[in-house]
Amino acid sequence: MSSSIQDEFKVFTDELKKLNIEVQKVVKVGNGSMDFHEVFYKSPRYDDVKSVYVQRHNLDSMIEKFKQAYH
Repeated sequence: MSSSIQDEFKVFTDELKKLNIEVQKVVKVGNGSMDFHEVFYKSPRYDDVKSVYVQRHNLDSMIEKFKQAYH
């Protein structure tokens, strides 16, 4: 991951780590006004790596969704 993406997603990654979810990598998949990132993660619920698409301005709501699903 580039350092800027890593920095922006640090809080997201740290919050998921508290839920025992390991973020494998974050890949930018959009450009311009549609700036999406694909987050690859490994959770205790699944044997394989899963991914989810997020936008930077929606990171907080995505963290809340993970918290609801994993509590």
